[in-house]
Amino acid sequence: MKRIARNRNRSRGHARLLRRAARDWHAPRGWRSIEELQRRGSFSMLARLASLADSPNARHRAVALSVAAQLMRRVDGEWTPFAEDETQRLLLQGLSDPHPDVVRAAVAGLGHRPHGASVDALLRLATHRDERMRWQVAVALGSYEEPEAIAGLIALSTDPSDEVRDWATFGLGTLRMDDTPEIRAALRRNLDDIDEDVRGEALVGLARRHDEGIVERLMARLTPDCHLYELDAAVALADPRLLAPLQTLEALARERGVRDDYWWEELREAVAASGATGSDF
Repeated sequence: MKRIARNRNRSRGHARLLRRAARDWHAPRGWRSIEELQRRGSFSMLARLASLADSPNARHRAVALSVAAQLMRRVDGEWTPFAEDETQRLLLQGLSDPHPDVVRAAVAGLGHRPHGASVDALLRLATHRDERMRWQVAVALGSYEEPEAIAGLIALSTDPSDEVRDWATFGLGTLRMDDTPEIRAALRRNLDDIDEDVRGEALVGLARRHDEGIVERLMARLTPDCHLYELDAAVALADPRLLAPLQTLEALARERGVRDDYWWEELREAVAASGATGSDF
């Protein structure tokens, strides 16, 4: 009897969390419920998600896919993906849903659990009128190895939305190390983007490919107001020509009493990568 009671209590817990996730879909409370459900991977949870994915209620379908996207269970003390094949099927099904919230949930899920069969649909969604959908596609495509995914990211790196261009450039430059003329051309183009994050991601992407054509541009950006992008690029490029401006920047930072530990450590790493070891405060 005790075991039956415990199982019933657990079932009611799932139901409450699912209701809360649906009710507060766009609020932090709803996403906290989804995150909790994602850590409850089991066959009973999978069956519940499969049922919700066929619900006439679009928000219920979206919640089901959001949970399925990162369904896990603990094995030997480690969180591991649960039922990957089954959850991928639910996510693929969601790509053809008539409601955009459900489709976005499916796209997000297929970024966490990539499946080659989704690439064509993701590429079609890359031109969706809703920039939130295009952003989600840019995030997802960064997890795919298919050559078509690269073409999709290159196209999205010219998107009207700053956020979409940012993620597409990050996907091209940092999430993958493919090195083609087309990728380099896209990254070079975005070096002059109006958005500083897009410019930064393009710089880092080219530095990781040891593109010496950015050395002078990077030297000009190594000022006391530079961002981590420039320092990350200097670490990746490891070019001796950067040593002098980096040492000057190190001296200025020391003089100004910079206390951003992460920025300072990255600066010291850049100095070391360029051929010398920086000094302590």
